Amino acid sequence: MSANDRGIMTKKEFKEFITGKIVYLDGATGSNIQRGGFPSGICPELWITEHEEALIELQREYIKAGSDIVYAPTFSANRVKLSEYGLEDRLREINTKLVEASRRAAEGKVLVAGDFTMTGALLEPLGDLTFGELCEIYREQISAVVDAGVDLLVIETMMSLSETRAAVLAAREVNPDLPVLATLTFTESGNTLYGASAESAVVVLQSLGADAVGLNCSAGPDKMIDVIRRMKKAALVPVIAKPNAGLPQVDENGETTYSMDADAFAGYMREIVNAGAGILGGCCGTTPAYIERLCKETAGITDEPSQKENDGHEISGKNLRNHASAIYLANERNIFAFEEGQKLQVGEGIDFRTDSDLFEEYQNDIFDTAEDLAFDLQDEEADALLFCASGFDDEADILLSVITDVTGVVQLPAVVASANPSAVERVLREYSGVLAVMPMSGDPAVNREIENMIKLYGAKVLTLDKEIRCC
Repeated sequence: MSANDRGIMTKKEFKEFITGKIVYLDGATGSNIQRGGFPSGICPELWITEHEEALIELQREYIKAGSDIVYAPTFSANRVKLSEYGLEDRLREINTKLVEASRRAAEGKVLVAGDFTMTGALLEPLGDLTFGELCEIYREQISAVVDAGVDLLVIETMMSLSETRAAVLAAREVNPDLPVLATLTFTESGNTLYGASAESAVVVLQSLGADAVGLNCSAGPDKMIDVIRRMKKAALVPVIAKPNAGLPQVDENGETTYSMDADAFAGYMREIVNAGAGILGGCCGTTPAYIERLCKETAGITDEPSQKENDGHEISGKNLRNHASAIYLANERNIFAFEEGQKLQVGEGIDFRTDSDLFEEYQNDIFDTAEDLAFDLQDEEADALLFCASGFDDEADILLSVITDVTGVVQLPAVVASANPSAVERVLREYSGVLAVMPMSGDPAVNREIENMIKLYGAKVLTLDKEIRCC
């Protein structure tokens, strides 16, 4: 089933593989390995390399149950996490052994995915890690896993949209044609712990080139039906559902169990399919029995899942019954849909060239004037906020700071006006949303360079006459 002798599918091959059918992932690894003798307090990835038979047996049971894709347990084998055990210098060795074990379990019958999650380090300003450093941490691990011969990559159990973006970008920089699946953990309200909405996660990640987006872990499937429905309304890629077996609980022996048995899990997962998910699996508390029951419950469903309307979650700017033709902008909490060629009302915008108060406040990490201008534009029913700091030496820093602050309080998308390709690239790389950019250089070659950056990062173009377009 692998694309070639080394593994590694292409995006096109992955799309062909999933078209017209439900695709089944595996279930939990960690909770099952723990029951198989894994002791607490040691590095789980290292323990698995020393007890490969436990993993291989589990994954073969998942394959027998119906899984099309199994996850190599490279989950936390990144430099930050391995350093907690003094194992950072064994990163490539550990990741290679984990992939090789899963490939032996798969025996060429199913796909093997390299698996990645949160590093545990905090990005600026909450921590000391820069976005570039975070991308490098992911690049290092992804390179090791790819070299070991996986078929595709999965970024999972993510709580931060910014960190998920970093992992997707790192994967793209290792190999731009690698299939990448991304799943985040959501509350019942449809937000991550860091505040990103389900809709924004879909729009931002598919714009960067993720081949499927969805949720994993979270609560049980009964709590995630509406979240999946909301994701589907904005999705141009397949939607993934890999929830827990209900809610965790501690039994009389002090062991963690989960509230939902295999039959109940599979029944709710059928509703998840009807809500829009097409790639299915299980997370914490699920076993091969859950996957087997899931496959039987959803067998034969091949049509496009239905979409329920009027669910109370409106998307600004457009009725999304025909959302495949929409142009999306997004911040972390909201998405905004426009028609190709639609002329946006942006007003005079937030322009550091013409308002000295803006720069003085930026130097003091204050954005009162920018926020006031943004609220005025919102009251005037602007479609988007136009930001410009062209000509400033620290243009990218200014734009990232002010856009992040203002779009956190004003519910409008952002447009950047710039003549500086390097500043545009850094903003598009690091901003945790989808922007539009207005190239404003007098040199057509510079504007073409800016447009290349727009295309590379999945952003949109706003022309000088304020028409929004795909690049």
